[in-house]
Amino acid sequence: MFRELYFDTAATTPLLNEVKQVLMESLDTYGNPSSLHRKGIDAQKRVERARQQVLRTLGATGRVIFTASGTEANNLALFGIAQKYAQTPRHLVTTEIEHPSVLETCRALERRGWRVTYVAPEADGRVEAQKVLAAVTSETVLVSMMQVNNETGAILPIEEVGTALKANPRVVFHVDGIQAFGKFKHGAKWADLYSLSGHKIGAPKGVGALYTRPNLTLEPMLFGGGQESGLRSGTENVLSITALGEAAKVAVEKRETALNHTYGLAQSLVQGLAQIDGCVIQRTKEASPYIVSAAFPGLKGEVLVHALETKGLYVSTGSACSSKGGHTKASHVLQAMKYSKRQIEGTIRFSVGSWHTMEDILDAVNIVQEQTRWLHSVV
Repeated sequence: MFRELYFDTAATTPLLNEVKQVLMESLDTYGNPSSLHRKGIDAQKRVERARQQVLRTLGATGRVIFTASGTEANNLALFGIAQKYAQTPRHLVTTEIEHPSVLETCRALERRGWRVTYVAPEADGRVEAQKVLAAVTSETVLVSMMQVNNETGAILPIEEVGTALKANPRVVFHVDGIQAFGKFKHGAKWADLYSLSGHKIGAPKGVGALYTRPNLTLEPMLFGGGQESGLRSGTENVLSITALGEAAKVAVEKRETALNHTYGLAQSLVQGLAQIDGCVIQRTKEASPYIVSAAFPGLKGEVLVHALETKGLYVSTGSACSSKGGHTKASHVLQAMKYSKRQIEGTIRFSVGSWHTMEDILDAVNIVQEQTRWLHSVV
């Protein structure tokens, strides 16, 4: 048996011990938060405590609307604003490297008559703030961009874009913070809307949230009992929401220490991978330490993923959200960066956790070196 080395945290994370504990303590809180009796009040208190914990981690004032996923949060942000401005000139600005939950929503809006501008990245994955701002016109009502790219780790210039858009209050600024929430400070500071997901920070799958700045109005996608300020009807998932609150609390308490530690790990990982014959590091200068993209041209990423798994190392080919039936589509992010087909097909993604050690990094690099040599010998 090999020691497990899980380097796919951008896809999902294991439950934090603190989250497991709070889940066990919450199992008997079965009341409906909308009920008026004590059982309902107890459940509602847990939901509101989690809401405040998320706000504290964001370092912002405003509303937190709990959803069933980060994908739903992104959809609510885009469709919620689109419905609000349904009778006005309709133009939206985004980038070519967004998560499918944003890109597919934009394409759905195009089918409904919206005009969408997709800003291309630079060759290293960066997105230039001035190119985003130059795409804004008198008809633009929404700009949507991610804080951290889920495939390359590129950090997008949300501060520069958000600050500039403050001068144009008609334009709503949405930030997809799913790969950044709990890891970086002030993500919502420059945003009107900010999406996040629980299972990226040690909470269970099936819970996310959308932050909205004070006094911002948008239209709901789900109708019914009017829960979550009327924006997300349906009985709240008290257990998962409680877990998300706890994970957010832990994240903000450990954020600076975890970030500094992970920067060191990522630097060592990049240096180690760069020594392997044929490895191409796909990384911009401004990148999250939690995500490292590397290509092995001449090998197939899917084959390499399974070869590494046989030695206990778990990585991915890119966004797990775009995989179907165990197979991945060619990365739209790397295509937008104009990489060759050969390089795209040979790409794998390492995503680092704050619990990883330098020993884990060295072992992972050794396994990659061993397995890539073996694959080259048999291909």
